[in-house]
Amino acid sequence: MKLTRMKKPIALVAAMKEELDALLAVFPEHDARIHFNTQLYHARFGTQDLVIAQSGVGKVNAACTLALLLSDFDPGCVINTGCAGGLQPQQKILDLVVPEEIVYTDVDVTPLGFAYGQMMGCAPRFQASPDLLARFQALVAEHTVKLTCHHGLLGSSDAFIYKPEQIAHIRRQFDDAVQCVDMEGGAIAQACTRFGVPFLILRALSDVPCKGDNALDFQSFLTHAAANSAELCLALVKRLALLETL
Repeated sequence: MKLTRMKKPIALVAAMKEELDALLAVFPEHDARIHFNTQLYHARFGTQDLVIAQSGVGKVNAACTLALLLSDFDPGCVINTGCAGGLQPQQKILDLVVPEEIVYTDVDVTPLGFAYGQMMGCAPRFQASPDLLARFQALVAEHTVKLTCHHGLLGSSDAFIYKPEQIAHIRRQFDDAVQCVDMEGGAIAQACTRFGVPFLILRALSDVPCKGDNALDFQSFLTHAAANSAELCLALVKRLALLETL
């Protein structure tokens, strides 16, 4: 899916209030509106229109929010920002993860001939927008401070990953390819793929489940990770706003 040749709003989605607050802080020119019992924020960056939403935690909340955004606002692309848990031993808290592929870690219809993590009727993995990935990678390369950014595979489920047996199960099922885990990315990726809207998932690591007490780390580093993610989202929006059309 390529960026469309039409001036459309950019949709920014975060799951939790801390992540939403970080987005609103970097896009101060905004106003709140209630739309179908859902609070959304209309914002502008220069001449670029934005719609910002808090999806809530989990796949169903994310899917509901994306359905509303895609059907009623027809965005040119969706950027999902916030936090995630790292799943590789070399990763550190506050590292970035911008996945190229997204898979469910709690979907199993293998008896019917599907790959583990593949939802019936869908490809085995959802693909982030190559155009948005390329623009973000250029941004990171030109950043004044060296940023540690991981790519690869994001695993998404309705579980907070913290138990050794959860980690071992994910590693086993996906040949240790999963870079980070979250609770919304799969639904956002599936909704955007179904409706043909380019998307990018941009996360900062608030915890690394294979190290220490990641529940405590998550609570301690959530706000900082959300702020880092939002700042990079702002930088990406600046680049997209410079395009003649989106």
